[in-house]
Amino acid sequence: MKANRWKTVERVFNKSVNLPPEKREKYVLSACNGDSALLEDVLTLLAEAEKSDNFLSEPIFEVGAQILASEYIGLFDEPNFSKYEVQKILGRGGSGVVFLAKDTTLERNVALKVLPTALADDDERILRFQQEAKAASAISHPNVAHIYGFGKADGRYYLAMEYVEGNTLRGLLKNKKIDKIYALDIACQITKALSAAHKAGIVHRDIKPENVIVTDDGLVKVLDFGLAKPFPAQNEEADRVIGHSLDTKPGMIIGTTAYMSPEQIRGQSLDSRTDIWSLGVVLYEMLAGRRPFTGDTASDVQARILLSEPDYPFEIEEIPKVKKMLVKSLTKDVNLRYRSITELARDLEIIDKELNGTTKNNINYSSSIKNSPSNGISPNNKVPTEIKYKFVEDEISETIENSEKFYITYKFLIGGITFLIVIIVLVGLFY
Repeated sequence: MKANRWKTVERVFNKSVNLPPEKREKYVLSACNGDSALLEDVLTLLAEAEKSDNFLSEPIFEVGAQILASEYIGLFDEPNFSKYEVQKILGRGGSGVVFLAKDTTLERNVALKVLPTALADDDERILRFQQEAKAASAISHPNVAHIYGFGKADGRYYLAMEYVEGNTLRGLLKNKKIDKIYALDIACQITKALSAAHKAGIVHRDIKPENVIVTDDGLVKVLDFGLAKPFPAQNEEADRVIGHSLDTKPGMIIGTTAYMSPEQIRGQSLDSRTDIWSLGVVLYEMLAGRRPFTGDTASDVQARILLSEPDYPFEIEEIPKVKKMLVKSLTKDVNLRYRSITELARDLEIIDKELNGTTKNNINYSSSIKNSPSNGISPNNKVPTEIKYKFVEDEISETIENSEKFYITYKFLIGGITFLIVIIVLVGLFY
């Protein structure tokens, strides 16, 4: 499929997927104007969106490129793709397929994101791909996946990045809530990644569970800066590093439906506070096990984001400070939201410390977090490092306390036996 053809498919699909079902069919038939091949491609994408949650978890303007994934099969038959040895598919997304590959020069594993050849002549998509590489490489932080290289081989553009072994946050959320202490720790680490991005003058614009990986030891990595953009008219350094970002036309929707801020849905100018909204949605989902704004179609979800307030389940209501923080993060009026990610991070850390202190005194960590479907999950049923330390500390304190009790009992016992022997000796002397 040629780039121009794909743009036509994408344009019709993007417009139709946001229409109510009763209006969608009429629009598609009209837009395709008798082109049966175009109609078939658009209907295929719509069917994919309907049968899965992709239309809520993929950027709207990119949904559907994954149907081109079959063209990647040949990569496994090639001895090397550039200097990389392709091993297996890690995931498919709107902008291409991500592979586990081995860098044959440096002898290390990398995550290799490859654009489909259908987009090789799409200047706009290639520029966006380059911006992803430049934006992520401009941020040096432990909670951001590192970029190793960008290039083109065999007619395909690719992006080589740090391979992070672990689970996506989406994978951890499958039909489960996450323990509140672990959820807050994940959110704290995401704020650190976003703080580094915002200090570099870059807004992510697509924070969601699919773009967060959690390693087995609890380290969080934020991925995919494909929609990243410099702050509007405020950071010349970011413009210099990642280049002028693609202009977003007024009213153009850029982002992922379920995690979009109201201003994002309206196609307005965005700053760091849109990331704060998206992180609020992610934290809500971790604690409640569901998203705050749901609906049968993308347009339903957008309407709820713009017009409705989320309800807060017991898991959130039971911690008033967490609810207050979420209410402030999910305020529709951007001027009433947290002014910066640093401000949100400060509140998160305060709540995290308070909950750690409370939990330490009242909860057995090994039973409440490890292997507990009712109380939450952590990767591979492992207890987060900081919780392990607290549990060990409690165990040591209990052991010391028991030892002291035993020592005191032992002293009294020896003293009693000694006293009894003295009495017996004295009685023997008199008789």
